[in-house]
Amino acid sequence: MAEEYEICVTSQLTRLEQISEFVADRALLAGMDEDQAFAVQMAVDEACTNAIEHAYEGCEEGEVHVCCYVEEDEFVVRITDHGKPFDPSSIPEPDLSVPLEERQVGGLGIYLMKKLMDSVEFRFDQALGNMVILRKRR
Repeated sequence: MAEEYEICVTSQLTRLEQISEFVADRALLAGMDEDQAFAVQMAVDEACTNAIEHAYEGCEEGEVHVCCYVEEDEFVVRITDHGKPFDPSSIPEPDLSVPLEERQVGGLGIYLMKKLMDSVEFRFDQALGNMVILRKRR
């Protein structure tokens, strides 16, 4: 079993910087280069922002767990929250052909995560909560 590194923070947007630094440190220690670590940071920031803003709907007493580990040739980040259940299929694919000024605000988070990472998986379990698993090859 790979060694796991975990941080748990309250569901406040002000905690995103702490999460970002934690993930970047772990990614670099796992042998990722600066560009790969930055991509992971961006995807994790998006996933955690979604958990805070949507799953917890602004409630600052929730918890966001971020766990990092290496699995074979991949750096893996697992983000878990116990907020409102999330169904990723309920989010439409963004229409990038529409001019920027005509697009709706938001809706690019999942798209961005999928572009930055090699794999993005969403799970929901009544006991475990919402889980986003992000994978990036080293």
